[in-house]
Amino acid sequence: KDKIKEIEQPGWIEPMLATLTHEHFSDKQWIFERKLDGERCLAFYNDSKLRIMSRNKKELNKTYPEIEEVLLKEKTDQFIIDGEIVAFDGKLTSFAELQKRMHIRDPREALQRKIPVFYYVFDILYLNGYDLRKLPLVRRKSILKRVLSFQEPLRFLPHKSEKGEHYYKSASKKGWEGLIAKKAEGGYVSGRSRQWLKFKCGNQ
Repeated sequence: KDKIKEIEQPGWIEPMLATLTHEHFSDKQWIFERKLDGERCLAFYNDSKLRIMSRNKKELNKTYPEIEEVLLKEKTDQFIIDGEIVAFDGKLTSFAELQKRMHIRDPREALQRKIPVFYYVFDILYLNGYDLRKLPLVRRKSILKRVLSFQEPLRFLPHKSEKGEHYYKSASKKGWEGLIAKKAEGGYVSGRSRQWLKFKCGNQ
């Protein structure tokens, strides 16, 4: 409790960014997530009002109406979540596919069906009056998994613990963009940080 403060919901939080590294490692103090090739977005929900915001503070509700719709159905009164909106080409996330949606306001249902998008959520920063950013990452992820319903196209981004090198080899074989390594006990700090590291897969 000493790590969470009761505060008014912030209107904006600068997202936490990963630092590129070429050193792949395994460490029980770190977790490892899939690196997605999409559009980073924070969602701010406050008593039935929702804003889906890009890193550049651009509101994206009308660009991704299916994500707005599912988030508005959540039963939680207030939250701020962090994640990535993606489109797929086969089994791989594809920024080129997503670009066919990104610049269209109010996409028609036919386009939504043709290029479906998904919001992979990996962090929660604020919940019902409380700032969660000083809590350990693994605790925040556990809260996140519990408070949202994760109905499609909302998805929880899973992670692996400790075995980063093994996961990296597997990611490279699958043709993934890369991995993000995150300090398991770390807080959420706006801006570029070495508590989050990105490994790019060599076949990109």
